[in-house]
Amino acid sequence: MKIDWKAVAPLALGAVIVASPVPAGLSVQAWQFFALFVTVIAALILEPIPTAAIGLMGVTFGAALIMVPGTPGGAGTPSDGLRFALGGFSNGTVWLIFTAYMFSLGYEKTGLGKRIALLLIKVLGKRTLGLGYAVALADLAVAPFTPSNTARSGGIIFPIIKNIPPLYGSTPEDGRRKIGSYVMWTAMATTCVTSSMFLTALAPNLLALEILNKTAKISISWTEWFVALAPACILLFLLVPWVIYVLYPPSVKESADAPKWAQKELVAMGAVSAKELTMGGLAVLALLLWIFGGKQFDATTVALIGLCLMIVTRVITWDEVIGHKTAWNVLVWFATLVAMADGLARVGFLSWFAKTAAASMSGFSVGTLII
Repeated sequence: MKIDWKAVAPLALGAVIVASPVPAGLSVQAWQFFALFVTVIAALILEPIPTAAIGLMGVTFGAALIMVPGTPGGAGTPSDGLRFALGGFSNGTVWLIFTAYMFSLGYEKTGLGKRIALLLIKVLGKRTLGLGYAVALADLAVAPFTPSNTARSGGIIFPIIKNIPPLYGSTPEDGRRKIGSYVMWTAMATTCVTSSMFLTALAPNLLALEILNKTAKISISWTEWFVALAPACILLFLLVPWVIYVLYPPSVKESADAPKWAQKELVAMGAVSAKELTMGGLAVLALLLWIFGGKQFDATTVALIGLCLMIVTRVITWDEVIGHKTAWNVLVWFATLVAMADGLARVGFLSWFAKTAAASMSGFSVGTLII
């Protein structure tokens, strides 16, 4: 039987850590949990099996061995182990990620995302540079509600813009520099900017923030994230289509056929449907509550309200919610990672590491540490 080295390597790494001497000032319990944490992270990188399953196995193993007791340094109970394993599933940020996927589903199912993109192409697409800004603005419109740049670019934007380059004889095989390369590069670069601009535009943003909250007790709201990043991200967003136009100029400067094509597609879609209007209204409501309702509503509560209203108004159905494999997979994956990060803090490893790192950095200037 062939041995899968991707499965063996993380286990071997964890075993080496467990067998190594426990560092001074750290408990055996914390060192063993760190070994489990490293094993899980290594397995997530190598991915011998689906990532969500790896995370589930990690927290299950930790729960079975009661590696994270209720009281730091104390003797744990089976209930403590279970609370550790399921702790991530009660985390608000994890459910915010999940509900953001439902908003993305609503955009896709109603066709609202497609209509927005086509309208922007129709209005701005007469020139190739304007077409680049149309693509960028289409991404911006759906970014706050789509926590995956892959889903946003591959599921909403790309299926629309891929039809434009062939109008000018620009394909991957021939005539790439006419217009196709510019449009695709703009779409790819823009989604990187919008993914940073909004907290809910990329699932890892939320995961990183939750890990920060668990380990350093620092919390950042949706509005605080946007306000902090908006000055840089808005400037980048405005510059990206133009910079690509200058550095990688398309040979076709006029794109009169793109608005005509967009108009035909809009005619084929028909009049704006009630579900599109409902989806747009719910998206605006969620955005307003995220921005202005921070004192009254938690961000996750706002997203859950939006999900409930989408189901009640039949924008999406419950069968579609439970059938969204990607969303549920991300839910399990992130919930288990949050639990593992929380466990690392609760066993005392992070406080020990922070003190050790701080001691080793004493005497260095601030400039040196930044470099």
